[in-house]
Amino acid sequence: MAAFSGTAGSVVYTTGGTTLVGGISEWSIDISMSPVEDTEFGQTFDTFVPSVRNYTGSFSGNHQNSDAAFTNLQNAMLGGSAVSLRLYTNATKYWNVGTAYITGQSGGVSAKGKGEGSFNFQGSGALTYV
Repeated sequence: MAAFSGTAGSVVYTTGGTTLVGGISEWSIDISMSPVEDTEFGQTFDTFVPSVRNYTGSFSGNHQNSDAAFTNLQNAMLGGSAVSLRLYTNATKYWNVGTAYITGQSGGVSAKGKGEGSFNFQGSGALTYV
C-alpha cells in the first residue's frame, strides 16, 4: 500500500446536505471491538467470537465563526442532536459516520494567535469505509 498525503483530507458535515467543515486541519478515528469469550471444556486455549464494535473520533483546526457547518456542529453539541459526517482521506475515500453525537467541543484564542476549535464525537450505529 502506498503512503498518501494528508493534504487531501477533510471533514464533511452530511446532516441535511453535504457541507465541508471549514478550517479543519486534522481528524482521527478510533475503532474498537470487544470479542466475547466462548471457550469450552476441553480446550487448551481461550477462543473468542466477534462482538460489538465501537468508534470515537475527533477533528480540529481553525475556528470559523462564519462557517455554517462549524456552527451546526456547535449547535448539535449544545442541543444534544445527532450528526452525520464523512472523514475523507483523499478526494474519493472516506469513513462514513452515519450517526454520531458531539461529546465535546473546545476552543481558544490568544492575543498573538488564531482562534482554534475542536470537536470529539461518539459513533452510534454502523461505520463504513467507502
